[in-house]
Amino acid sequence: MEELRTYLNQRSVERKAARASSSRAPLPTVRPATTLDIAYIADLSARVQAKLIAGGSLQQIGPIPRVQVAAQVTAGTAYLLIEGDEMLGSVFVEPIAEHILRGVPCSPQVASGTPLYFLSKLMIEPQLQGRGLGNVLVDTAKQVVAKQGGTLLLDCWAGNIMLRTFYTNAGFKLYGIYPERDFEIAVFTWSCQP
Repeated sequence: MEELRTYLNQRSVERKAARASSSRAPLPTVRPATTLDIAYIADLSARVQAKLIAGGSLQQIGPIPRVQVAAQVTAGTAYLLIEGDEMLGSVFVEPIAEHILRGVPCSPQVASGTPLYFLSKLMIEPQLQGRGLGNVLVDTAKQVVAKQGGTLLLDCWAGNIMLRTFYTNAGFKLYGIYPERDFEIAVFTWSCQP
């Protein structure tokens, strides 16, 4: 009887282990977006914007015209968050020329010659938001910038406290809050330099 109980317990443990390993989803990864991803990114931006509006946010993220997405993809500045074959989100990380920021009241003072990058259109599927997936895209953006020894800039609607907290927790520093038409924007920076 004891042998049978031991055998059944062992089989139960084996079945649980098999179920656990087969139910584990692959970890999310980020890859450069391709031309095959243009429609998905453009449509994602419309879904994300609809959720922002429904929640009363003034944050503007989309809809992004497909031609604009195509330009980012062609430039190699669009990234896609995937898990297995499922697309979960996207972000743009593009270099900006330092001279473009000269004279802009909210432009962060950075060391001359430091490569500057702008993080924009960080988007996660609306039903998947709040699960930490945005961190995977932010970490990728920071890796892209760190390889160049640069500084990453971003802005968001200053009234979006959750997003401001997200960026602060991701290691960004609030540079300042500035007027933009009839609202304010919060500007954040992250640098691989101490």
